[in-house]
Amino acid sequence: MKQSLLKSAAMALAVSALGLAAGILPASAGALTYDFTLDNCSSGCGATNYGTVTVTDILGGGVKVNVALLNGAGLIDTGALTSHSMVFNLAGSPAITITGLPSLWTYIGPTSYTPGGGFGTFNYILNCNSACAANNPWTAPLDFSITTPSITTASFLDGGTAKDAYFVADISNPTAGGALTGRIGASYVGTPSTHVPEPVTMSLFGAGLAGAAALRRRKNRAA
Repeated sequence: MKQSLLKSAAMALAVSALGLAAGILPASAGALTYDFTLDNCSSGCGATNYGTVTVTDILGGGVKVNVALLNGAGLIDTGALTSHSMVFNLAGSPAITITGLPSLWTYIGPTSYTPGGGFGTFNYILNCNSACAANNPWTAPLDFSITTPSITTASFLDGGTAKDAYFVADISNPTAGGALTGRIGASYVGTPSTHVPEPVTMSLFGAGLAGAAALRRRKNRAA
């Protein structure tokens, strides 16, 4: 009995330690945040922050992307980005798989596209398929996932200029009067969340500790 308990405790501790050290067991996702504050509208589009992009690691590889518009802003595809709605960069420009885009949306990439405004060059394009006009912008949250395992939050790059824009969007702001439109860049404002063990890792580690404690109690009673 003692040997069985000792083996169970040792195995649980060993698996937990090896999983944490080698990255076999999953860790919680990190998240990075970017704000659309780099206003390139010819005379300003009427707000200081037009929205936020949050990129979160998916356990096992890939990322989730959430675009939340603020202050009356919406995404269009009929203006400053030459019939494109939003662009971004990934290190190495790999072929990717995107899932979860709304039915009106499609993507192009990898490619090479310069949106203008001094934001640099980008290699992935999202389009609202001519359905998002200045007087009818996309204002709902835009959620999608890049399920390519090699992609993480660290894969996103700026456009290679001093403006440090990681995403550039064609924005319309009808609430500012006259449906002001133009390019808006999103700069990096967030920090990665702390990576902590997932419950499966903690349960294994806890099982090992519990087994060791039980064995210690048995020895103390025997003495």
